[in-house]
Amino acid sequence: GFTLGLSALVEGMGWSRAVARISRPLMRFGRLGDQAGAAFTAAFLSGVASNTILWNAYEEGRISRREMFVAVLMNLGLPSYTLHLPTTVAIIVPLVGPAGLIYISITLCAALIRTVVVLSYGRLFLPPTHMSLLKIQEEERGPENKEERWRRVKILMRRYLRQRLGKIAVFTVPIYLGVILLQQGGFFEWLQEASVAMIPIHAFPVEGVSVVVFTIVTEFTAGAAAAGAMLSSHILTVKETVLALVLGNIVATPFRAIRHQLPRYLGIFQPKTGFEILLLGQGLRIVSVIGAAGLYFMLW
Repeated sequence: GFTLGLSALVEGMGWSRAVARISRPLMRFGRLGDQAGAAFTAAFLSGVASNTILWNAYEEGRISRREMFVAVLMNLGLPSYTLHLPTTVAIIVPLVGPAGLIYISITLCAALIRTVVVLSYGRLFLPPTHMSLLKIQEEERGPENKEERWRRVKILMRRYLRQRLGKIAVFTVPIYLGVILLQQGGFFEWLQEASVAMIPIHAFPVEGVSVVVFTIVTEFTAGAAAAGAMLSSHILTVKETVLALVLGNIVATPFRAIRHQLPRYLGIFQPKTGFEILLLGQGLRIVSVIGAAGLYFMLW
């Protein structure tokens, strides 16, 4: 609710154009407008607020569907990574030490790859006249006084809190209940056994399989703790620990997406659009992590 209210305040008061100036040079390279720039800056604080800004701009006809997709995917690069970086560092560095720092470097490189790829796509496939058209539309609207801005804030508040928040809750509650039921039914225990059977032992240290399983079945903290214990006991080398963490990250991606991202995407966007964005975003994330990890293992 707070993040939706924040996005309504930023849009209604006209701050989005001022905020967008910070990222305008980057947006100009990707042929993205000020709405995408404002969402990019907001994404460093809240993914929900960023996506809400983009969906609202699309519904009002200020950006195209393709630009919305490009902007959302770009925000899953550096902004999303930076938003979660303090928590990741606080967990992994004390538990895994040097292997954790290497893992963070790999995931940072992957986030940079995602950002560059999406911006390059925008440069190649978005129309070059888009930014100038946006400026003409903004000039035609003219300046708004303070009362008009606050009236717009109230309208957006009602729309977001009544419609978007309700939609997010409608999708979130059933999905979380489904995850709990699957856990109670032993699905994740079966997944643990299946994961061990599917991973080729000759290509991956058998001790590292449990790190991957911990990461899938529980949360990242459990995987990092298991990896740190194995590293300190000399069961795994630094390189093998990094490999275990990277593989666990990749395999756990769809499960984290279902638990945390799918409800929000379906609630903010239309269900079909939200599902498409989720698939594209997670696919790009997995490919970028594989690419960054491949560079590390080839060079070191």
